[in-house]
Amino acid sequence: MAETYGISGGDPPLGRADVVALAAMAETYGISGGGRSAEEMFRELTGASKAPTASAGDAILEGCPVEVKKATSNTLNQVRAVKYIPLVAFHEPSGYWYVVPAHVIVAEVSRKRRGQHTENPFESNTLSIGRLVQSRVEDPSELRSRTMNAIEASSHYPGLKHEMRHILDESRRLADDSVERVRRLLTELNIEVDPPPRRRRSAEQAGRALRDLLGD
Repeated sequence: MAETYGISGGDPPLGRADVVALAAMAETYGISGGGRSAEEMFRELTGASKAPTASAGDAILEGCPVEVKKATSNTLNQVRAVKYIPLVAFHEPSGYWYVVPAHVIVAEVSRKRRGQHTENPFESNTLSIGRLVQSRVEDPSELRSRTMNAIEASSHYPGLKHEMRHILDESRRLADDSVERVRRLLTELNIEVDPPPRRRRSAEQAGRALRDLLGD
C-alpha cells in the first residue's frame, strides 16, 4: 500500500490528522507560496510527479495534469476553468481534501458574470468550499483513486474541453491585441514607454504546448 501511494520506507498512508500536522509543519518552516505544501502532500499521497511547467498545473498523475491548491478559508482563489483539468484542494481548517472534476469547475464558474480580477469568469475565479460537498474525500488514502475518477469523468465532455481551449486562446489573443493597440496609441501621443520584456514564447506557442500536454 505504501508503494501504491508513493510513500517510501514502508510507512502506512497518511491519515487526515497526519496531513493536518504536515501542513502545519510546512507553514512553520516557511513552505508556503500559493499552496506549495499541499502540492507536496498530494504528490506523496498519490505518487504523482511535479508538472514540468506552471501553465500545465501543479502535478502530473498518470500523464494527466492536476491543479493543486490549499484553502485557508472556505474560498478557493484563482481557479482557472479554462485549463479544464481537475482541481485538488486541501482545506486546512478541516484537514479534508476536495477533488473537483474539470466539468464541475466549469459549471460552478458559469454561475458568475465576471472573474476574479478579470472580466472573463472562466479565466480566473473563486469557488466556495461549501458548494463542494460531493467533492470531499473522507479518507486521504482514496485521494489517488478519486483524482483518477475525476479525470475520467470529465473526459466524457470533449465539447466542453474544446470550448475552454477556445476561450483560453481568445483571451490570449485579446491580451496581445490590447497591448499592441495601447502601445501604438502611446507612441502616437509621444508618451514614452519602455519596450516590453522579451517573451520566451508567444501566447500561441504557450497555448499549443499546453494543448499538446493535455492531449488535444
